[in-house]
Amino acid sequence: MPTPFIARYLNFRTLFLVLFYALLCGFSYMVAYELRFDFNVPDVHELDRINTIWWVVLLQLMMLGAAGQLDSILSYFRLPDALRLFAGLFVASLVMVSMWYVYGGQNVPPRSVILSDFLMAFLLIASFRVLLRLRSSRGLEDWLAGKADAENVLIVGAGEVGAGLCAELMNKSRLGMRPVAFLDDDEHKVGRYVHGLLVADQVNALGKVAKRYMATKVVIAFPSASIRRVREVAEKARDAGLTVDIVPALSDLVSGRAQMSQLRPVQLEDLLGRDPVDLNSEGIRSMIKGKRVLVTGAGGSIGRELVTQIIEYDPAELLCLDQAEIAVFHLRQDIIDPSNKPDLKVRTKVLDICNVAALEAVMSEFCPALVFHAAAHKHVNLMEPQPGEALRNNFMATDDFATLASKYHVERFILVSTDKAINPTSVMGVSKRLAELAVLEHQAAPGNQTRFMAVRFGNVLGSSGSVINIFRKQIDAGGPLTVTDPEVTRFFMTVEEAVGLVLQCATQGDGGEIFVLDMGDSVKIVDVARQMIALSGLREGEDIDIEFIGLKPGEKLYEEVQHLSEELKPTSHVRILRFVAPTLPAVPVSAIRSRLLGVLQENSDSNQIKRAIQEFVPEYSPHLD
Repeated sequence: MPTPFIARYLNFRTLFLVLFYALLCGFSYMVAYELRFDFNVPDVHELDRINTIWWVVLLQLMMLGAAGQLDSILSYFRLPDALRLFAGLFVASLVMVSMWYVYGGQNVPPRSVILSDFLMAFLLIASFRVLLRLRSSRGLEDWLAGKADAENVLIVGAGEVGAGLCAELMNKSRLGMRPVAFLDDDEHKVGRYVHGLLVADQVNALGKVAKRYMATKVVIAFPSASIRRVREVAEKARDAGLTVDIVPALSDLVSGRAQMSQLRPVQLEDLLGRDPVDLNSEGIRSMIKGKRVLVTGAGGSIGRELVTQIIEYDPAELLCLDQAEIAVFHLRQDIIDPSNKPDLKVRTKVLDICNVAALEAVMSEFCPALVFHAAAHKHVNLMEPQPGEALRNNFMATDDFATLASKYHVERFILVSTDKAINPTSVMGVSKRLAELAVLEHQAAPGNQTRFMAVRFGNVLGSSGSVINIFRKQIDAGGPLTVTDPEVTRFFMTVEEAVGLVLQCATQGDGGEIFVLDMGDSVKIVDVARQMIALSGLREGEDIDIEFIGLKPGEKLYEEVQHLSEELKPTSHVRILRFVAPTLPAVPVSAIRSRLLGVLQENSDSNQIKRAIQEFVPEYSPHLD
């Protein structure tokens, strides 16, 4: 019975390929003699040709086999395949030349014949492979005429990614896209060709080039470009009436999680997001690696991303808490994959952080070194009519949790706060402000060894309850898109950026800090609505309307970046600032809590509760019914 190595060559396909390559090599050898003697081969050399052709062809076949040309997939032929083919034939020719010198030219073909044979054999076999490649990709007819029902596509970016995408689209006719030209910001590339396609102009001429080539789609193929540049290209494409796709992120391409041909439409996150943030990854790894880490609210948008990023820094053990059973289920299904890091212990637990006894049992058993407290009621409109629930979950539960963190000697306790805690006008915002005051007081408590800190940031793109998700649902329903006020603005961050900076803040804090993330420029919500309408291929006022409904209770027209009484200072990271808070109020948090608990027990009227809160947070401007 043949060995696996031999069996690989004992099949019909390989035998056919050996015979076919033998015919090509034999033909090129015969023609090489004819060319050497101007198609009038002398009898003596004719005899040499007949006597040597068998071992010359055999030598070439052996070298082709060694170069992997007998077991390669014929329909794939790129530069690496061509180089291996070249190397195999070149080695065979080198052996023949060396034999010529060893035997003084006796019973060995002339050197000029060896050279001509090498070039022709390479040309014949390479041509055969190219034809098979064309046939497998589109077929010769499709290659020459183009697929009739394919969509003409302009590729923006004539770099390596754009060239690779062009090759993918040319080879996969099933994608239904026909690249017709490139655009690139580099003026030196304009007028040159990539895979036979002209770099027609710079990107600013997108509309003109689209008309010339009758293109209906633009693919943005520079994944490392800035968010601002992607936004500009997308706007130019929309102004020209073109649909816009974008290649996957560069990190996904490099890691193999995505292929260049896996295009997706440009989304609002691509236009509102910012350039990737530089993190001190080594500092974060030093803080997390080998430590027990606890994340609350792990099933929410921020919590899920915290879990995702923390896992990459190799903690000794990770415990994920959330009160929502279905959120924990999805976290286990989508994020926690034991096959990725088999040595990492990740546990999940359905638990309400207001249950102090259950929380203490967890702290006693798990003994975390790091706590990221992301659990909270975050929706302004839902919390406004029930301030008691916001106070219990956001303020009092955080106060109890901080007490346990200090008791069980947690190294770092990071409270995920919100920009709505700044000069709050909502119950949700003021409850988070009280939570900040609670952790600051625990930091100053005698005998405390835990570093308590808080991190504030704005709206997270695509999070639950985000205006973007609301707009998407309204677009799917046919509209209208509801905007509170034409002038209302908000700050937006991607969840990846926000969580990365939270981890960075944790490495910088010595205890007692309130960090704020640089959220860039605020964005008008009405502009977000218009961009989403355009990205959906619709027209405002014709296909779908925007309706202004007025500010809801607790909502601000503009989000603020700092308290009236706080000073903003830079840190070692350009996107992280630190608030220098004034001295804590004379009334301790325990007294604040006792007073508010009394009000909650005596009175269910939301206005009375809000007035009681205002006694302790004077910058709070409540909405009273």
